[in-house]
Amino acid sequence: MTETERKKEAGVFTLEGARYRREPGGILLEQAADTEEVRIPDEIEGEPVRWAAPYAFARTRAVRIELPPRMEKIGNYSFYRCFGLRSLSFSDALTDVGSGAFNGCGLRGIRIDHYRGEKSSLKFLVDELRYALYVTLVYHREDGTEEEARLLFPEHYEEAVENTPARIVETHYHGSGGDYRQCFYDRELNFAEYDRLFPRAVAEESREDALQLAALRLGWPYRLGEEARDRYGTYLRENMACAGKVYVERQDMRMLRFFGQAGYWDQEGLEAAIDAAAERKETEILGFLMDERRRLFPKKKKVFEL
Repeated sequence: MTETERKKEAGVFTLEGARYRREPGGILLEQAADTEEVRIPDEIEGEPVRWAAPYAFARTRAVRIELPPRMEKIGNYSFYRCFGLRSLSFSDALTDVGSGAFNGCGLRGIRIDHYRGEKSSLKFLVDELRYALYVTLVYHREDGTEEEARLLFPEHYEEAVENTPARIVETHYHGSGGDYRQCFYDRELNFAEYDRLFPRAVAEESREDALQLAALRLGWPYRLGEEARDRYGTYLRENMACAGKVYVERQDMRMLRFFGQAGYWDQEGLEAAIDAAAERKETEILGFLMDERRRLFPKKKKVFEL
C-alpha cells in the first residue's frame, strides 16, 4: 500500500494546501496552508471543521486567518512563531484554546462573532497577548440584526526588579492594559468596568492610545452608559487636533467621517488633519477633509458698505 493510500484509509486528505483528518463527529485541521490569507472552510463534504491540531498554523506566513464558525478547539502552540499574523477571526463556539497558542505571535487584531450570547474565549486571548490588541465583537441577534463593539486593550508588561537591601525581587506592572484584561466575569466582558478604567488609560497610556480608546467606544457604543459617553466625548473634543492626525495616519475614513457626523470636529482639529493628509499625500482623504471644512466652517462672505 502506498503512502497516499495509507493516508486515505486513515482519513487524512489535503484540500487547497491544507491537511485535514476525519474524526468521529467532525474534521480536524492538522496543518494549514502556508499562505498569507487563510480561510478554513466551515465544513467539508457535509462534515463540520471543529478542531485545529497543535502547531496547526505554526511558522506559516499567515497575515489574516479566518476560522470557521463551528470550530470549538485549537491545540497547543497553534500559532507558534506566526510573526506576520495581524488579524484572527472566529466565533463564540471556540471555547478551548491550547496553552502557548500565541507564543511568538504578532497578532494585533481579533474579531469574534457571537451567536449564542456574550460569552467567548476573549479573556484567555487578551491574557496571552501583552501587546496592544484591537478587538471587534459582533453580536448576531435572532431577528437577523447585528450589534457591534470595537475596543482597544492597551499594551502592558511586567518587570522583575531586585530590591537588594531586602533581598527580594519585586514585580512592577507597567501600563493600564493589565487592568483592562481583568474586565471579565464568567467569560463575559464587563463593559461598565472597561469604561470605568478610562481615566487610568489617560494617565498611563500615550495620548494616541487614549484617543483611540475613546473614539472606538463612541463610534461603536455597545453598552455604553451616559456618564462614560460624556467622559469619552469630552476627552475627544479636547484633543481633536491629535485625533485628526491619528486617523489620517491610520487611513481610517470611517472614523474621519464619524467625527463630522457626530459633531466632534473643531476648526483647529480639522486644519491639523488637513495638514497631515497633505504632508502624507493622501489625496482622497485630503479631498474629503477639505469638503468637510467647507461644510462645517464656510468662509463668511465679505460685505461692502457703500
